[in-house]
Amino acid sequence: MIIAQSPAVNPQSAASLVALAAGIILVFAGLNSALGFSITGVIASSAAIVGLLYAGGVWFGGAPARPDRQSVLFTHGLTIATGPASGRPIAELFAEPARAVIEEHCRLALEGRATRFTVAADVFAATPVRCPEGAVVYGLLLSGQAAEAAASELISAH
Repeated sequence: MIIAQSPAVNPQSAASLVALAAGIILVFAGLNSALGFSITGVIASSAAIVGLLYAGGVWFGGAPARPDRQSVLFTHGLTIATGPASGRPIAELFAEPARAVIEEHCRLALEGRATRFTVAADVFAATPVRCPEGAVVYGLLLSGQAAEAAASELISAH
């Protein structure tokens, strides 16, 4: 028998929601009493609330930085090592059909074998990153233009 668990309520987000609701009610009531309880007062209060919410959303809720998929340094746990997506699984950066193939080549890189491969017309290169003693400490996944540029530089050097 499978029992569904409800997600735990984050106390901080609950407090934020209560503060937001209280703020909206106070602004609405205050502006309505100042402008009179008329249709014009209700419209003006609603416009002020929408403007404040929009300004707050722009100020505090900017779009999260998208991780760069062209060059990704990853750990032995196949998680992103640096940048705004640090700690997230490398598979999250790519579409579902490509994830298994990408993870397979990333594991090969962590075993010390560099590979170049194509998934759904996208070019990739996975390579080990070694410390001075020779141990593989990270992997590097290049995709798109970065992988193509690395391949063309390698070909032109020979």
